[in-house]
Amino acid sequence: MSEAPKFLFKNFDLFVSGFFLCITVAVVIVNVALRYLFQSGLFWAEEVSTTAFIWSVFVGSAAAYRYKMHIGIDMISQIGPKVWRNFIAVVIDLLMLVINGYIVYLSVLYIQANKLKRTPVLDIPAVYVNLALTVGFSLMTIYALGFLYTDLRKLFGNRAEGE
Repeated sequence: MSEAPKFLFKNFDLFVSGFFLCITVAVVIVNVALRYLFQSGLFWAEEVSTTAFIWSVFVGSAAAYRYKMHIGIDMISQIGPKVWRNFIAVVIDLLMLVINGYIVYLSVLYIQANKLKRTPVLDIPAVYVNLALTVGFSLMTIYALGFLYTDLRKLFGNRAEGE
């Protein structure tokens, strides 16, 4: 696999989130300009910008989690001596895995319960909006699994080296 596809795949969450953020900003700016210049905006602008923003938030939160940019989790994992920090990191990873996995499950149930619902303006299936929740939390679940594996290796690897 060459470098460009590897880079795109590795940073998929950042690109998706950035893409939807750009759409949000562009649609809002165009709509404001049209309202200011022509006293009439795009009838679909609010729905498109809101949907794009939802995707940006949920996929962006997964990217922030991958880079450990959620301040509360980082702060908790820095408490105590190194052995305790490794243990706390494993506990946090387990909790995040369970919580994110459960939210994925709930989001799938939510999508199934609302599968016939359509958006009010563009009349597209609401599944495309609600799927952002599933995608974002699925990514966070995958990342939590990776963090758990890494932190378990740190926890048990340090004990084996110390003995």
